[in-house]
Amino acid sequence: MASGSKQSPYAIRRPRRNGAWLAFALGLFGAVALIGLLLSGDAGNPLSTLFGAGNRGLQAALFQTAPLRTAQGGVDRVYFISTQSQTWVFRGARSISESRADYLHVDLWAIDAATDTVAWRRRLRTYTNEERRDRILPGFEILGVDGTTLWLNVEGPLGVSLADGHTVADPARIEQRNPELAGKLVIEPGYVAFGRNGLQVTLEDASQWRIDAADLKAAPRDTPVSHPEDIAPPANPLPSSTSSFQMRGVSVGNSWLGVLTDKEADTLSHPPVIPGRDPNERPGVMQQFLNENHVPQPLDIPLPQPYRLWQAQVKEVSAAPPGWPKELPDNWGTRSEFSKYKAMPEAPAFLRAGLLREHRDAEVPLWYRNPDSVLVLHVDKLGEAGRLQLSRVSGPNGKVVWRAALPMVSLASVMRGADNLLLWGGEPDQSDRPATRETPWHAKLVRIDVASGTFVALDLTAESFTRSPLADEGPR
Repeated sequence: MASGSKQSPYAIRRPRRNGAWLAFALGLFGAVALIGLLLSGDAGNPLSTLFGAGNRGLQAALFQTAPLRTAQGGVDRVYFISTQSQTWVFRGARSISESRADYLHVDLWAIDAATDTVAWRRRLRTYTNEERRDRILPGFEILGVDGTTLWLNVEGPLGVSLADGHTVADPARIEQRNPELAGKLVIEPGYVAFGRNGLQVTLEDASQWRIDAADLKAAPRDTPVSHPEDIAPPANPLPSSTSSFQMRGVSVGNSWLGVLTDKEADTLSHPPVIPGRDPNERPGVMQQFLNENHVPQPLDIPLPQPYRLWQAQVKEVSAAPPGWPKELPDNWGTRSEFSKYKAMPEAPAFLRAGLLREHRDAEVPLWYRNPDSVLVLHVDKLGEAGRLQLSRVSGPNGKVVWRAALPMVSLASVMRGADNLLLWGGEPDQSDRPATRETPWHAKLVRIDVASGTFVALDLTAESFTRSPLADEGPR
């Protein structure tokens, strides 16, 4: 500029003001972008580390209660309930102070049984900071299904639609439908249950009522329901160990089929003997006891040994004491007598084996036709590296139709379908992680085609980090 020239001050300041506005706009855009990145929950984002460790802070979802499989919602699905903790930590770029928020999310999952994929996941509750303290995680549970309503216990009875998980019933709606129950429901643990007549609630006066899912009307607990066939509990009570789904064998007519170690088979193939007893001595009470118990015993926990499939003949004989006079009345009843044990020639040895059943109270194992066969649950090897195996074995010689190497070390639920089998279990994380980092447990749902033995596995733990649940829309 020439010396002594005059110019409006605006001619000098306008470029600077425009630059300031541009800088401000760019800064605002960057802040918005940064906030968006932070809120995206991307654990791999370097800004996550810059602005506070674990700003997303999601922990693996925990599945602590039994699932339920049903097609009453119109589609064959398996329903799970999970809890998942989350911690957000916020720290400014120029500040050493930070703020923290702790959450506990309660989610309901629906898995399509035909495809082993997540149909939807709905968030039922979120507890924040002080609210989440003293919450008992196993207290959130699936109670059972009644018609098209899935009953849950989420600190009180909660009914949701099997179709999409939206809320259809809660304590407020139950009391609104039944004014005589208003203010009297006890929703603490142990007072909300599920039985043969559906949802059961207890009042403050200790009276018990059942709630009909169709209209939410209450009636005394033992009042019969119009459609008992539409009421079903979860797959099995928890906790359940793998051995809960393994059983020794089954009797069909005059034949028995089951698993035995070679030592067990040798012992059972010979008459019981009392050590030191004179062979000419008349049998007494001890001999009677040994005879009655000279049968394959229940398989409480399989031994870390090889088992094979064995057959035997079984018949009912008098339970009278040995030498009971034939001229006297025989009112002793009967007992099972096993004989002619024979190993199935084509059946291989199975480690820690048992016949697969649906739950620990089932008296018979899973049985399939074409060909006639049973399923044997066993392990591939002993030790921590061992994984569960499932083999379909057919008669009459014990031929292995197929064998599936399952991606799990423990089994928690068995759910049978028309042509497939759903197994829920888990295994430790197999990825390479630093030794100081806690190894998470991966909950897995495995769908097995019964005819071919092919299977698909869904890692629910991994899914809990990748899928965004639907928000709970509340009662409709």
